[in-house]
Amino acid sequence: MPMHHPAGGAARRPAFTLVELLVVIAIIGTLVGLLLPAVQAAREAARRSACTNNLKQLGLAMHNYHDARQMFPRNLLQIGGNIWESTSASVQILPFMEESNLFQQFKQAAPPTANWGVTYGLMQNSKVKTFLCPSSPPAVVTAWSGAGSNYAWCTGSSLDTNWGGTNFNGMFAYQQDRRMGDVIDGLSQTIMAGEILVGTGFVQGSSGVYPFDIFYAGDAAFNSASNRNAPTAADIQAIGQAAMSSPQGVKGNNGGMWAWYSAGHSTFTTAATPNWQFPSLGGNCCPGGAHDWGNGIIPPRSMHPGGANVVLGDGSVRMISDAVDLATFQRLGNRKDRQPVGDY
Repeated sequence: MPMHHPAGGAARRPAFTLVELLVVIAIIGTLVGLLLPAVQAAREAARRSACTNNLKQLGLAMHNYHDARQMFPRNLLQIGGNIWESTSASVQILPFMEESNLFQQFKQAAPPTANWGVTYGLMQNSKVKTFLCPSSPPAVVTAWSGAGSNYAWCTGSSLDTNWGGTNFNGMFAYQQDRRMGDVIDGLSQTIMAGEILVGTGFVQGSSGVYPFDIFYAGDAAFNSASNRNAPTAADIQAIGQAAMSSPQGVKGNNGGMWAWYSAGHSTFTTAATPNWQFPSLGGNCCPGGAHDWGNGIIPPRSMHPGGANVVLGDGSVRMISDAVDLATFQRLGNRKDRQPVGDY
């Protein structure tokens, strides 16, 4: 039987009312709100896994270097006419992490008659994926900054940076060779390397951004510390407050050049716990790059929630909580204090 339409028009099609449409939109919004944290957590888990793998690769490369040379590389190899024209331990392990071509470029740029300008250009522009944590903001290329690194070598719990001579108690020093046998406390109880953050990029200014940039507290605050090898919570708090209340200067080019020897670019300390409440800081301000100076507190920092990843001397990777006990963390950085580390 043929269907008859109402006079004057075609049959009406069913449609959503405005109320129904608003309900559907609200339900979709609620589902997105529920799913978004799970998606973000999954992405961070993947980034953290990639970060852990980077540190494992660095630990393995350093072990292979030691097997070949019977020592760890010092973090200062002068290749120019001035002492600050020096490269880091990270350059020396390039052949052991499938970066032989880049290593040859550094060797060709710095023969016995050194070419600092070419080497400096390599430091600025050579991006190495293994040196970059996917959770951290990218580096900003400026003067005395470059492709960046989110990993650095541990020089120990001392307040000394760069020019401490024989004072460094960590696995790495600037002007001394270290061997596995020098790690008296045991490789599984001593930090080899860990995470750092790159500065915001400016060369020098009066204001900075926590936790990325380096503030300068003046040497007097450091010289008042009761124990330079294991500063107390009161010691480092006084130094941190001096940097925050009346900084002598701020720099944001730290972490920019993984191939440069300077603290904050290729080394850190365990004088303060990971993601310390005060900024990374130095003494007097300010040589060419942050932080190329004698005093400093450069703790590990990361964008992972709750802590920072480190690789121990035995090659194992651990997440160290921000809430770790200060003495425990300092002992983890000190290769020879002969003190039990305890739980962390």
